Amino acid sequence: MSPHGGTARRARAGETHSLADFLPAERRRIMDGASETRRAQMRAAEARGRVFQAWNDVCAGTREGAHVTGLHYAAESDELIVYADGATWVAELTMMREIIRARMHLRGVDVSDIKVLRSREDYIRRQPPASPAATAAAHPAARPPRKEAAPHRGLSAAEERALDDEVSAIGDTRLRDALKNAMRASLESRTAPEG
Repeated sequence: MSPHGGTARRARAGETHSLADFLPAERRRIMDGASETRRAQMRAAEARGRVFQAWNDVCAGTREGAHVTGLHYAAESDELIVYADGATWVAELTMMREIIRARMHLRGVDVSDIKVLRSREDYIRRQPPASPAATAAAHPAARPPRKEAAPHRGLSAAEERALDDEVSAIGDTRLRDALKNAMRASLESRTAPEG
């Protein structure tokens, strides 16, 4: 045994390692010991996990995300199926699906399509009842009067260039254009002059 072996071992014993240092080696060990069928199942589960993580990165904590009751990733068709708790939210999320796909793409996850479906009625009824404050806020008499939409103004050439730079990393033309249009509309509504 080398005289330095014990010293090196003692030095390593005091080192701090993160879980990220351990996971790749453990994953390789598990994959190497698995059958081809099991490896395919594990790869599919990892892909599904990446899709769900990208969805959560994009939609968790948003107004729309609060109305999502479930997700299903269909690997064979590369589709993310999103379940929403009402027809209004199905329509809202359907309109936003290209923007969501583009944002997921920016996080390194591509899906061929996002389909939005309404949750079963019995599933919706099993949800916990809303708090009295939330019920009062949902009642039309409790809502503040609706403001008229502010007029939109065009963006400057510099703002258009900044938008182009922001979406330039997206290879899919349809996704890039959808995200750019949504970002433009958002900027125009925020910077519209007060009437």
